[in-house]
Amino acid sequence: MAKPEGSMWSDDQWKAISLSGDHILVAAAAGSGKTAVLVERIIRKIMNEEQGFSVDKLLVATFTKAAAAEMRQRIREALDKELEKEPDNAHLRRQLALLGKASITTLHSFCMEVIRRYYQWIPLDPGFRILNENEAELLRQEILEELFEEKYGEAEDGGIFLRLADWFSGERSDDALYLLVQKLYDFSRSHSWPDEWLRQMASNFSVSDPSELDDSPWVKSIVKDAKLSMAGAAGLLHQAISIAMLPGGPSPYVDNLRDDLEMVESLKECLEDFPWNALYDAFQTISFGKLKSCRKDETDPDLQERVKELRDSVKKILNDLKSSLFGRSAETFMSELHEVAPVMAELSEVIIAFSQRYQEQKRARGLVDFSDLEHYCLQILRHPDSSVDQLLPSDAAIEYRKHFDEVLLDEYQDTNSVQEDIVNLISRDQPGNRFMVGDVKQSIYRFRLADPGLFLDKYGRYGLEGEEGIVIDLARNFRSRHQVLDAVNVLFRQMMDETVAEITYNERAELVYGASFPGAQEGEIDSTYTPELLLIDRGNGGKSGEVEVSEGEENTLLQEGEWVEMETAQLEARAIAAKIKEMTGETGDPMLIYDKSLKVMRPVAYGDIVILLRSAYIWGPLIMEELRQQGISADGEQNQGYFEATEVAIMLSLLQVIDNPQQDIPLASVLRSPIVGLTEEELAQIRVCANGPFYEAVIAAAGMEKDFEGYVQLDTQEPIHSVHKELAATLEEVPMIMNEALILPSDNNKTTDIKGISSELRYKMQEFLRKLEEWRQEARRGSLGDLIWHIYGETGYMDWVGGLPGGGQRQGNLTALYDRAVQYEQTTSSRGLFRFLTFIARLRDHGSDLGSAGRSDKQDNAVRIMTIHKSKGLEFPVVFLAGIGKTFNQQDLNSPFLMHKDLGFGPKFVDQEMRVSYPTLPNLAIRRRSQQELLAEEMRVLYVGLTRPKEKLILVGTTKDLTKKISSWTQVQSHQPYMLPDYVLSRGRSYLDWIGPALIRHPDAELLRGIGGVAGPTSQVLNDVPSSWMVSVLSADELSQGLIAGTDGDQEVSQNRELKLQAMLNREAIPLSAVESSEVTAAADLVNIENKLGWKYPYAIATTLSAKTSVTEMKKLLSLQELPSLDWIEEKKVQHQEESTLQLRRPKFMEEKSMSPTERGTVYHTLMQHIPLRGEPVNTTVVQETLNRLVELQIVTKEQGDMINLDQVVAMYDTEMGTRLLAATWIERELPFSYALSATEAHQGLNFVKILSQSDEQESLMTARELDHETVLIQGVVDCIFRVDGKLVLLDYKTDRVLEQRGGVEALVEQYRFQLELYGKALEDIMGEPVSEKWLYFFDGSHLIQI
Repeated sequence: MAKPEGSMWSDDQWKAISLSGDHILVAAAAGSGKTAVLVERIIRKIMNEEQGFSVDKLLVATFTKAAAAEMRQRIREALDKELEKEPDNAHLRRQLALLGKASITTLHSFCMEVIRRYYQWIPLDPGFRILNENEAELLRQEILEELFEEKYGEAEDGGIFLRLADWFSGERSDDALYLLVQKLYDFSRSHSWPDEWLRQMASNFSVSDPSELDDSPWVKSIVKDAKLSMAGAAGLLHQAISIAMLPGGPSPYVDNLRDDLEMVESLKECLEDFPWNALYDAFQTISFGKLKSCRKDETDPDLQERVKELRDSVKKILNDLKSSLFGRSAETFMSELHEVAPVMAELSEVIIAFSQRYQEQKRARGLVDFSDLEHYCLQILRHPDSSVDQLLPSDAAIEYRKHFDEVLLDEYQDTNSVQEDIVNLISRDQPGNRFMVGDVKQSIYRFRLADPGLFLDKYGRYGLEGEEGIVIDLARNFRSRHQVLDAVNVLFRQMMDETVAEITYNERAELVYGASFPGAQEGEIDSTYTPELLLIDRGNGGKSGEVEVSEGEENTLLQEGEWVEMETAQLEARAIAAKIKEMTGETGDPMLIYDKSLKVMRPVAYGDIVILLRSAYIWGPLIMEELRQQGISADGEQNQGYFEATEVAIMLSLLQVIDNPQQDIPLASVLRSPIVGLTEEELAQIRVCANGPFYEAVIAAAGMEKDFEGYVQLDTQEPIHSVHKELAATLEEVPMIMNEALILPSDNNKTTDIKGISSELRYKMQEFLRKLEEWRQEARRGSLGDLIWHIYGETGYMDWVGGLPGGGQRQGNLTALYDRAVQYEQTTSSRGLFRFLTFIARLRDHGSDLGSAGRSDKQDNAVRIMTIHKSKGLEFPVVFLAGIGKTFNQQDLNSPFLMHKDLGFGPKFVDQEMRVSYPTLPNLAIRRRSQQELLAEEMRVLYVGLTRPKEKLILVGTTKDLTKKISSWTQVQSHQPYMLPDYVLSRGRSYLDWIGPALIRHPDAELLRGIGGVAGPTSQVLNDVPSSWMVSVLSADELSQGLIAGTDGDQEVSQNRELKLQAMLNREAIPLSAVESSEVTAAADLVNIENKLGWKYPYAIATTLSAKTSVTEMKKLLSLQELPSLDWIEEKKVQHQEESTLQLRRPKFMEEKSMSPTERGTVYHTLMQHIPLRGEPVNTTVVQETLNRLVELQIVTKEQGDMINLDQVVAMYDTEMGTRLLAATWIERELPFSYALSATEAHQGLNFVKILSQSDEQESLMTARELDHETVLIQGVVDCIFRVDGKLVLLDYKTDRVLEQRGGVEALVEQYRFQLELYGKALEDIMGEPVSEKWLYFFDGSHLIQI
């Protein structure tokens, strides 16, 4: 298919879109538009009816469901667009209708579709569901316990299984062996024939003759690695000789160095020619002569030291090979393999037995996991006659081959061998119909058992003579500015080669600029977008977290301490914050970026910036917190650290104490937590109360005893009373479990009586022990979920954490703990608190983490913090890649049992008599190979991180000693080939170990060469590369003190700091000369801060007033003035603190009793509202009929109606007022109204003068002016208002009891006078005419009074 004229697609992209008839592998570099190409290929195939393709005959497999949904939507939009052009095209309409049935999905979803279609072939319940991780862990544990119990029962003394358990179990339990079985089971499932692979790997240990070792994969791998190390040693010696021969160099050393080089070359020949059993003797001859002396007056000491360091590096390399790889003879290795062979055979059979039982249990329960989806699908598609060496399609596979015209695979570099076999079985070879898209440079999921070798194999074979398949390289990048691409290219052309990175970064792989930015020209120098390298030098001020050790040491390159890493993260966060402020215009001119949606250049915002980390577990929260302290919005997800979250750790500690209080650390954690709230001092006082467990000391401090069962003996006969919360001065000191009251014995006048324990502390402990016993009883009786939720409610801990920073997520974490406890009891037969805690402990021991609960408070315009893995497939305008100096995590390499897909099992040999272990030959081989594969994976992770930015890339790293680090980089300064030496790359233990040597030869690295004191010639190989870098260095001292000064001011800043420190040590005034202008400004700022912190809200009194109130409420406030010691303001405070109450209809069981005064008044008013007033007399009959009607309409109940005194109602209408009411020309009853008054008017007479008198004059005037401008909305309901003889008359009737002992009618009239006067004023203003009369009618006694 010819490329259309004016097409936007590049030539390579068009090839990927149009070519067919063979298997096609598209190597799509970062930002090359591979998804767009894949979609365009699908669209062009299905839109052209002549090609015979239909969307339902394509299988499109993506890596995620989100990617599948996006692809489906893109295809739908393209079809809709074409249909607008050709609305009558029946083929397009049919494709749009079939899109919903199209197999655009993930491979796992396709496997599920195959299983549901052919479930009877397995067999499997078609209603199966996916097993979640928690369920799987519990089920596996049950099966392993059962299996091991049987194995122990069958085992004989000295048997192989007991030996297996002795080698790989822990000292106290079999948990380590359980974990090993599960790891090997999971690892084997990445192979198409897992049981066969396990048995084959075990059989490899049965070597009958030392000569057979030469052909073993272990020896081949070790020899290959040794050759690489020897090449590195030779390279170091060549460099040392070159330096020694420089003017001023230690020329006498040359003879020694040449002798060393001759030895190295000889050993290299031995590795090429000698059999394995002869290499031991060859490497035992390694020795180094003493260096010749040099004349001090003729030798540059720096050059001399550099030569010594290079020679010492060579010594380390050779001695490591001598001691580790060639430290034992072939016969010794052979005898170890013979002893290990039966143990490995037993281990493989245990794993297979576990696998069979696990599969049976899952099948019986209708459960599958993701691994099962692949293997069941493979079982259906694979013919029963298939073998490990021959894969034959089943009838089902042949049907799929006929159905699918093309199989398209996205992210092909992340597939494994099982998925590869599935695709092979459903795709055709003659002609090939597989279309695979991916980028092996972005294969970063080896930990998920992805196999980039599948991609590399086809990339190397396709296109060669006699080989099928087509390779298309998409190298043009449409994402990033050329400055970013040039930086990526200059780094990876030096770093990524086949030896270390498994792929060579050559002309086919390097990125080509294809984007379009306004005003940007390729090759143009614009420092705004120049990539930056920002290094932080800790010097002697601390440690950077990197550890310099030799390759052979077991604890290789581990972090020296978590605190060091936290400090490093904080330093880098401060440097990043300063840079962000500069870019966003806070401390400089803002950087402009291109906004594609707006099609304009605009200033960069926080939301355009991302900080990428290799691991966000420790660094993420620290960087986020530091940025927020600097006033920069920051956001990020934390999918690990659930068990380390403080609120979760405290709750788990409490559950541990409930299960078994004889645990010191969990008990101390609970007592110190906000749940109990003890101080360190109080914990210390308790500790000295008794020897033994801390629990015994708590009981002694409480003055209590234990019964024969070991539980706290509670004295229920002891008199108790409440003690006010003033026992604690602050909220933190009020224990949550005692929020209502502390329970104290009546003799609490004693201050101390138990080894200095105060009464308050003793009673705290008594209450805690009582609560603990209650929870322990509940744990034995009820469900685990109910216990946890009851604790949340009783302690108030859930509410308390909600008030902390990040309270929403903290509460989510606690809710997740409850949910997981409920799920645990629902999905396993192992119930109870102890088993749940054991399950949690195993999860933590295995390195599992449930992940933090989801958050709902994510910010839009915030700097994002994420891992490089999470960023894959995304793009951002500005990218900070932080932590490049952090060492790689190689802890897995120190495991006592290693595994490899090709090299198999790598156990350590255990000498049962000496109780020591040491690596076997397979262990050595796998460790070396795994280390190289880890470096290759880290190289690809770095590539992913560096290809995320669109506009700006900034690398940030920290070193312990920058000068020493640069000195190690200068080993390659004179290296002439573009590619760095393999030995330099293979020794890399951090990203900076690769980036530093790659840039030390760059023209823009002059600053680094100056700091390192580089001597001798520097290679010119990078002088002409189209790449620019900005390199800057900050000291840890500057960052730790919040100062980021330029190099020119460093000396002055240091001198000022020294003067200030000296003055403070001598307790003298700081000299003005040492005070910087920034500090003067800071002092002025301090005054401003104090003013702001001391600010008082000028309208505070308004906050105590209701903006809306009722006349009844105001009448109540007025009546409070009669209280002798309570003024109006105090009453408002009381009301503010009291809990509000809501009056609802009474339950029926309460309605059977007498009505409350409020209910009685409501019933009377309801009746008065409905009595007909048509001019006719109102007698008992009329009132009774009205009441009957209300009961019938269920407005009032019969019981309520029976309690009305009809005579009292009729009596009102027999008065003069009743007669005038019946003669009225206009009547309104139960008339609601709203009326606005100033606060001064609303509260006039309510001791307002007293309020002002208690304030000073200025505050009084402010309060008066404030209340004059505050409006209060008054709401009320007028019982009755009518017009008669042209006058408005207000009538209000009351159901109050008229009691002579309380002043009789006169007292009630005065009580309601305020209400009626306010009603009258409101009605006059609302209706615009005066209210001539105001009357009160009291049903009790039939009193009618005019106000």
